[in-house]
Amino acid sequence: MPHYDPIIGLSDFKLLSTREPGAIELFVEYTGRTACPHCNSEKLRKKETFLRRLKHTSIGLQRSVLVLRSHKFQCRSCGRYFNQRFPGIKPGFRCTEPFREEVAIKHQEGLSKSASARIFRISSSTVERCFKHYLELKASHRQNAHCPRVLGIDEKFFTKKAGYMTTLCDLKKNKVFDLILGRSELSLKEKLLKIPERHRCKVIVMDLSETFRSIARKYFTNALIVADRFHVVKLINLQFLRTWGELDEEGRKNRGLLSLMRRHPENLKPEQAARLQKYLDKHPPIRAIYEFKQHLMCLVLARVSTVRQARKLIPAFLEAIEMLKNSGFKHMKTLGETLENWQEEIVRMWRFSKSNSITEGFHNKMEEILRRAYGMRNFENFRLRGFITVRSGRWCVIS
Repeated sequence: MPHYDPIIGLSDFKLLSTREPGAIELFVEYTGRTACPHCNSEKLRKKETFLRRLKHTSIGLQRSVLVLRSHKFQCRSCGRYFNQRFPGIKPGFRCTEPFREEVAIKHQEGLSKSASARIFRISSSTVERCFKHYLELKASHRQNAHCPRVLGIDEKFFTKKAGYMTTLCDLKKNKVFDLILGRSELSLKEKLLKIPERHRCKVIVMDLSETFRSIARKYFTNALIVADRFHVVKLINLQFLRTWGELDEEGRKNRGLLSLMRRHPENLKPEQAARLQKYLDKHPPIRAIYEFKQHLMCLVLARVSTVRQARKLIPAFLEAIEMLKNSGFKHMKTLGETLENWQEEIVRMWRFSKSNSITEGFHNKMEEILRRAYGMRNFENFRLRGFITVRSGRWCVIS
């Protein structure tokens, strides 16, 4: 069984003595196996001995340094020369892997590069390299992660040159599954085909995007598509406000009335409800459209737990769609055609509680990363930061 000293935090190292003038110096000895890194032979000839001083993790509030006796060997089997290898210490590095991880975690928790460089007595570029290595290591652990059972898909603007990116979220575990540059099928195809066990996906939540719907049907054949409730409500409000503008352009420009029209009746104060009723009494056509919109909103926002309850709402929903299609207003007809085109996906909202609000929240955190970095050009660097830091609910500070 390999020796493990909790003070050192590395396997096969034995603590010999300590010294504490300033930074804590830990004099250690390697007790593990030594073999040739080229042919794995243990038939070695010792050629030279030298000391290595390596930055190590902090002990309390004090810095620590590992002082380690190392050797240069010649392999008797293959004849090659090499310096001794140690677990947790990369060849040519002047610090241990736990030290690099500590620097990266502190930076992820909110410590800026300049502050990290000052505290750990390293350069800002070293902090950046440690953090990038940490992100790559974390990302490599999930390279072959299985496809989530409940997937959220949404787009987000990245840069003017690169365009949009597509975010895939695990809505069941509230984590970012992957970030892909582009939003068309051509740009997403290669990445989607590499997702392991795509047949495991049972539900996909998305906005009313025809592109994403065709992609979901083609690459996630066993998944049911559910429309995002927020985007359906947003579409209904948008077409209603456009129709209101056709009937009363001056009233539509009134910011106070606009706020009252957007709210649900139960959220209005008595004086606000009275003001709205006074306006609707003067405009009967607008009142009819407003009441119909509230009826449609009640149908869309309904939540049921059984199939029988959902079936009772379907006739009313289909009747509302027909009324919209037969309406004399252009924007109401457009709304009716869209709802008819997405009627199956919208009906599934009634029994499904998840929405793409989780994905939108992750987009806010990604936007915070971009703002703190004053924009990023390299998508892979942003993907590493967004994929790992957003997944854990944190983001990095870049100074």
